[in-house]
Amino acid sequence: MKKISIVGPESSGKTTLAIFLSKILKGIYVNEYARDYLNKHKTYTINDLDIFAFKQNQSINNASKTKNNFLFADTSVIVIEIWSMLKYKKLSKSIKKLSEKENFDCYLLCKPDIPWKWDKQRENPNDRIKIYNAYKNLLSTRNYNYTVIDGKLNQRIKSSLNFII
Repeated sequence: MKKISIVGPESSGKTTLAIFLSKILKGIYVNEYARDYLNKHKTYTINDLDIFAFKQNQSINNASKTKNNFLFADTSVIVIEIWSMLKYKKLSKSIKKLSEKENFDCYLLCKPDIPWKWDKQRENPNDRIKIYNAYKNLLSTRNYNYTVIDGKLNQRIKSSLNFII
């Protein structure tokens, strides 16, 4: 199974891309746990990020046991690591450990070159480039296999498929 994590700032097309790619390649789609949680709760704290990381990691690990050829994670613990560092200026040991142990074949880093769309969970309409650069720096520092995905949806899908296959 080839495992792909789709990362990037909010409103950069991660979910849309993950869903399209999982349908095109008949892969398994792993949704973002934090989004489900935040649909039921109005607020969260730094302590909730540990739960998000654990549950996201658990969902990915469970999905990895299937016999699909591809797994598309609509986020991964690296997202929660950057979220914690940017919002709270600190990182728990458990998130750091889970993030460093993630085992993806590649990452698709979505560039925020599409319009930001409001939803009740989004917090950062103005600093998406700063967040994007934090992802790029972390992926590069860890020497992860990644590519930047930009442009309109068709271009994003084409670029992703060219990188994955």
